Amino acid sequence: MESDWSSLRDIRLGALRSDPGVFLSTYEAERTKADEEWRVLAGGDERQQLFGLFDDEMLAGITAVFTDRRDPLEETALFAMSYIAPEYRGRGLSRLFYETRLDWVRAQGRFMRVRVSHRRSNEVSRRANQHFGFQQTGIHPTEWPDGTSEDEIRYELLVDPAAK
Repeated sequence: MESDWSSLRDIRLGALRSDPGVFLSTYEAERTKADEEWRVLAGGDERQQLFGLFDDEMLAGITAVFTDRRDPLEETALFAMSYIAPEYRGRGLSRLFYETRLDWVRAQGRFMRVRVSHRRSNEVSRRANQHFGFQQTGIHPTEWPDGTSEDEIRYELLVDPAAK
């Protein structure tokens, strides 16, 4: 997806602007990223990968998986940045995001677990992760970038790194 870095930047910034209460980052924090940062993010590597949902040439959604920096053994993957443009929602496309990211995690052969979280009121995210077997691990009071306070619900899925 490296060649689509500008499309990634545009959809990510649009998502942060239109849905500021869903992400743990803000439009203000990401709008000043240099083009090279977007290129690196879009290119991916063995530590992180972004995936795009395309309708022909148009980028209709994005999602990402990252190696958790807090895990010194680098055996924990984090699912993040999921966004589907409003006109594509309600079609079951988040299933593709989960399947694709889990396939990538398993292909790496080193991850033991995957973590994901969402705002308590984000029922769509809850249903999606539950469909794939994630187990709730915690509830954390969170101040969201839109200025509201609401619990962040955290989940984990154990994976077998040998099962590719």
